[in-house]
Amino acid sequence: MFERILVPTDGSDLAKKAGFEAVNVAKKLNGKVIVTHIIDQTLTKPYEVLENQGREYIKVITDYALENEVECESMIIFGSPKYDIVKLTRKSEADSVMLGTHGKTGLKSTLLGSFAQNVISTIDLPIILIK
Repeated sequence: MFERILVPTDGSDLAKKAGFEAVNVAKKLNGKVIVTHIIDQTLTKPYEVLENQGREYIKVITDYALENEVECESMIIFGSPKYDIVKLTRKSEADSVMLGTHGKTGLKSTLLGSFAQNVISTIDLPIILIK
């Protein structure tokens, strides 16, 4: 366990924090981090803009992994964050998931953001939530 930690990111502060924590855990356990971003197909910005944003979000975490000499992969897909997170866990062969409790659109007053709630209810892997 924690040999392949999946970290979905939307560029939020908690997603970055989760990414950094995943790197720290992977370093201690000689694991690997897989940083992912799902470009929401319902957004209206041009795809290239959304892809560039996703690459920037991922780069923050992959740079931290590089600085800490932790193996790191990244993936960007176009689809539905709600439904495609399961696909990403399978494709990445992750054995655990680490993510922030709230993303960019999450209401801070709720216990968990909708994406985190969805991950908990649909993924059958160990999940670490970062607050």
